[in-house]
Amino acid sequence: MNPIAFTDACVLIALSYAALKLKHRLFMERYELWSAPLLTGLACIIIMLQPHFGDPFAAVLYCIPIIMAGLRFGWVISLLSTLPPSLFLLIHEPVEISSFLQIVQELLAPALVSSWFHKKESASAYAEISFMDGLKICGMLGLSRFLFGGYIYTNTTIVDYFSQLLLLLLFALVIIVLIAMYNEDNRTWVFQHRLEIQANQDRLTGLPNLRSFMNIAQNTARRRPLSIMMVDIDNFKLYNDTYGHLQGDLLLYEVGQLLSSTIHEHDYAARYGGEEFIVLSHLTEDSQLSAYAHKLCHAVASHHSSCVERTGVTVSIGISVSFNAQADLLRTISEADEALYASKHSGKNRFTLYHSINRIIAKNA
Repeated sequence: MNPIAFTDACVLIALSYAALKLKHRLFMERYELWSAPLLTGLACIIIMLQPHFGDPFAAVLYCIPIIMAGLRFGWVISLLSTLPPSLFLLIHEPVEISSFLQIVQELLAPALVSSWFHKKESASAYAEISFMDGLKICGMLGLSRFLFGGYIYTNTTIVDYFSQLLLLLLFALVIIVLIAMYNEDNRTWVFQHRLEIQANQDRLTGLPNLRSFMNIAQNTARRRPLSIMMVDIDNFKLYNDTYGHLQGDLLLYEVGQLLSSTIHEHDYAARYGGEEFIVLSHLTEDSQLSAYAHKLCHAVASHHSSCVERTGVTVSIGISVSFNAQADLLRTISEADEALYASKHSGKNRFTLYHSINRIIAKNA
């Protein structure tokens, strides 16, 4: 086995490491149908360009990127990944039957075999690739080379089985290293993702916290008009004192989940603090907001809770509208809070629309 194969192995590992570090920053996951085959094919071509000094068996490592593509993405992307190196081979080598046989064995066969072991979960960052699957692929492709190697490489009359065995071991080692790198990158990504969720999520209700809400609301307010709803559970302190803090926490969780499932698809609900919630809505017309707020009030009032038996749990809502992108978001929230205060003092279980001309419109739910 030519020592250049070890150089190929190092180049493959370096390329894979760079790809893993860049994939999240360059958002390649969004365009993986074309970016993954292109980058995989490019990696194959880079290995092909290495000087192999006439040793055809030292060049087989260039199929490893295709194997990893098959394990990660499945047969579509793995087969597409074979196109760049196949074209490269046909352009730079005589077009003969042996060339097509080489493409079949060194490119198409690895693509199909690895795709056989593909699991849909492997394309996400929540599942790992099995080391055993990688070893099975190595065994199947290695057996194929032992059986048919002499027919493809016509200049080789006697297959050096010992050299082939060493190459197969190197082949398997590189596959294991790349799988380990991919799995470790996935574990790191999942850990970071969980930390981000925890940093932006209210632990008690499972809703986004105020920090997360403000980031989204500020970005939205720069682009278009919006409305803010402040939602407060009526008589929560009395409920908490009567049934205890554990039941109070459960009530907060249920109301939060109920609001999250009731609001419109493109709206955003978060926990504001205490027994208050805040909702960002894209509606701005009084009639639409009135119907919306009525729907939220009715959803809470008619909900059958799994808490201790209780009656009369309702919410009050204050609404303010930001009509232009230059409006101050904090002022809009303050106006919604003032409208909520009016709802509380007008009998509760109702909503109030705030208008900048200091006109308060309170309506029963």
